[in-house]
Amino acid sequence: MTYWVRDAGLLSIHGRATGTRGVPTLTARVETGWSYLGHDALILENEFVRVVLLPGLGGKIWELTDKVSGRQWLWHSPRVEPRAAPFGAVYDDWFCGGWDELFPNDAPEVYNGESLVDHGEVWSLPWTACVECAGPVEAVVRLTRATPITPAMVERRLVLRTGERQLRLFYQISNTGYRPFDFLWKLHPALSVAPGYRIDLPATEARMEQGYTGRVGHAEPFPWPVTDGLDVRHVPGPEAGVTELVYTYGLRAGWCALTDPEALVGIGLVFPSDVFRSVWIFGAYGGWRGLYTTILEPCTGYPYRLADAVASGRANRLAPGESLKADVTVVFYSGVHEVYEITDGGEVKGCGTQR
Repeated sequence: MTYWVRDAGLLSIHGRATGTRGVPTLTARVETGWSYLGHDALILENEFVRVVLLPGLGGKIWELTDKVSGRQWLWHSPRVEPRAAPFGAVYDDWFCGGWDELFPNDAPEVYNGESLVDHGEVWSLPWTACVECAGPVEAVVRLTRATPITPAMVERRLVLRTGERQLRLFYQISNTGYRPFDFLWKLHPALSVAPGYRIDLPATEARMEQGYTGRVGHAEPFPWPVTDGLDVRHVPGPEAGVTELVYTYGLRAGWCALTDPEALVGIGLVFPSDVFRSVWIFGAYGGWRGLYTTILEPCTGYPYRLADAVASGRANRLAPGESLKADVTVVFYSGVHEVYEITDGGEVKGCGTQR
């Protein structure tokens, strides 16, 4: 089956990038004119990183490839392909993987007289994409989406710079209406995992969501990351047959990381901890629908029902005309089997000799 189609251009979409004449890509650039399974695709690429966007499918980031290690880190469902969902669809039935944006809620519910749809309003709608810079110093794509129920505009700029083994994302969410609104906003990258992978983040406390307690078996708060002798940082194999949703909070800094300790490679997210005050970890370890992935989800609050988050003082509110901005960096690293810090500049510190 042919997945990628283009009139003319790159010789190969997989492996190390080559230009139209087979010359290695050494500077940042944006490639347009691609389609994937019939969906328009944009490619941002430099000598270290390749990013594939599907703007028409919720602005989804479909691939995040670290060309140094050869790893494509985003998980793809083995049974559900990317496809356009109707607004208000059940997210789980359309979940194909990749990186989605969830705003202004997670669970479907009626709140302030409005029926908020499952996993928010932006994942199922097409985003408008504009190439602001096609290289060679940096590749910049701006995506925007107005929300139909909540009076908001969501903007995300992706910036890939020559010489950097990282992707920068600049977000802005604005209240375009006449009244304040409450919200949860969550990054939602589904990541490929294997038994023994390690999750690191600087939380102090955690608790499981009732009904998704997995290996922990209870929903009582516990000091992150160990409870009853179980270290939640370690990813089990799919034979565990469990599903977990853990809220981590009390962040000492804004970052989280997933590492393959055998290959000494990993991916991390750096974010402002005054905006994303918690990190949710959804682990489908052979339990939920027989799938195997981990989703690291920096979120503005918790739990997953907006009304409960508001009642507990853990939701955000935007006044009319107000905007919330956040800068997020995706970093790729090598030579580390355990991460104990990622600086705001994207420097990864951990156990092992970084290459």
